[in-house]
Amino acid sequence: MIATLLQQAGEADARASALPTEVAAIDCGEAAQRAPHELAALRFAAGRLAALFGAQHVAAVSGLPAAGRYWIPVSTLSRRAAEVLGIADGLQLWGGIVPAPFMATKLVSHSRRSRHAAAPAGWIDIMGLEDCTLPGWSAFGREDILAAGLDLLRGGHVRLKCPYERGGHGQHVVRGEEELAHWLGSTPPQVLDEGVVLERDLMESVTYSVGFSLLPGGHGIAYVGTQRNVAAPTGELVYGGSRLELVRGGLAELEESLEEGKPKAAVRAAIRYDAVIRHTYGVVASRCNYDVIAGVDRVGRRHLGVLEQSWRFGGASMAELLAIERFAAQPDLQRVVAETVETYTGEAAPADAFVYWRGGAGAPCKYARIVEDAPATE
Repeated sequence: MIATLLQQAGEADARASALPTEVAAIDCGEAAQRAPHELAALRFAAGRLAALFGAQHVAAVSGLPAAGRYWIPVSTLSRRAAEVLGIADGLQLWGGIVPAPFMATKLVSHSRRSRHAAAPAGWIDIMGLEDCTLPGWSAFGREDILAAGLDLLRGGHVRLKCPYERGGHGQHVVRGEEELAHWLGSTPPQVLDEGVVLERDLMESVTYSVGFSLLPGGHGIAYVGTQRNVAAPTGELVYGGSRLELVRGGLAELEESLEEGKPKAAVRAAIRYDAVIRHTYGVVASRCNYDVIAGVDRVGRRHLGVLEQSWRFGGASMAELLAIERFAAQPDLQRVVAETVETYTGEAAPADAFVYWRGGAGAPCKYARIVEDAPATE
């Protein structure tokens, strides 16, 4: 028995250290739903990962997948999509795999208000998750959304979120029953039936990005940082980049490296959320990012909780990749600060930045760079 366990452990270590022979980005048939700058970032990252692994960068995917191919999907994969690509575990992709599409959205951050409320197949109400999220509910259909909204409005303003939107899009704050009823009346029934997240709205807040990536060859990093919002040409506030402090290892190593304070509290909330959600739904993921908000609501109550998860290539991924490259090149380095920036103002990127989309025509200029090595933790 011991010999068998040792053999299995050795095989697992060998697989984790093995490097792919090919790297390919894949849009999973969603290219029409993604902006060109998003797909450009994905392909840029695929080329850099291929260079890191000493592998071939496959620009166009066709036919059956080759053995030894590593994938960067544009979105979290379903189990069926992963099977078609020959992906069996997290060592074959930079991203995640879920049993059902709703599990890759904000919906899983909250339970339903009532066990008798509508829900998609496979839904699980997770008890105890409220200790690492904001007060809120997930609801499906007009009547259940209305009931959940009225319940939350007793404690202050409520933020409504369409769970399949990204980057701050598809959100609306209601201050009372009349505004809630107006929003419900102006929103298509199909959107309501797919589900809405209702959360306590915070007046003053900061959003932390907490996450980790584990890549073939033993490349593992974890990070905590902050996001910034910028005004899009439409006037809407959207994601404008992240500034991350990254360390070697996983979330446990990151937590240990931090002094007490809000960043460490955000990491603890993400650790709890990650363990509960991924275990409950059977999620496979090699890249995990959690948005954690800390702030005050309109009556002065303080909150800290995970807003949502991302098990796919995202806005912070290029900063993660640059840090992985820097750690690989400098074995003694333990910590770096890196950032991604998305801007619509036409400002020039710093000379040391890697620009992977130059912007224009309503799209942001996007770049990433290493800010400093081995900083002191505040």
